[in-house]
Amino acid sequence: MSFKETDFTGTIGFLKSLLANQKDPILFRAMVEKLVNIYDQLPVYPGLVNMCIGQAQKAVEPKDLKRGQKVFVTTDTGYVSGIVAKTGNYLHLKNTLVVTEEKNTELDFGEIKQVASINDNVVEDLWPSLVFDKEQK
Repeated sequence: MSFKETDFTGTIGFLKSLLANQKDPILFRAMVEKLVNIYDQLPVYPGLVNMCIGQAQKAVEPKDLKRGQKVFVTTDTGYVSGIVAKTGNYLHLKNTLVVTEEKNTELDFGEIKQVASINDNVVEDLWPSLVFDKEQK
């Protein structure tokens, strides 16, 4: 059996869809983490992992949120995640992570703790014999 004949191609398909459609980086990471956790529970059943992860994310009405629930919120200015502390006229979150998109950002080198970059040519660098000109879909 080749890899293409296994259920793992469904997992790759899910990740491709997530990459194409999920703009919230916090929720993106949470969904990948959930995929890994489900796979750890069901390692010999990638088909079941695909079915479960496809139904893990659910839309919730703000008025139906419950205290202690982890949520991912899209706003006009970005994305917020956190744990529901209380609701009422406002949604109060604790342990929040906020992501905003800016056109430009200026950083003081003294404030930078770490910088990382991704090598877009890693396959070419490590395995040049495996790089073929092929059409990208």
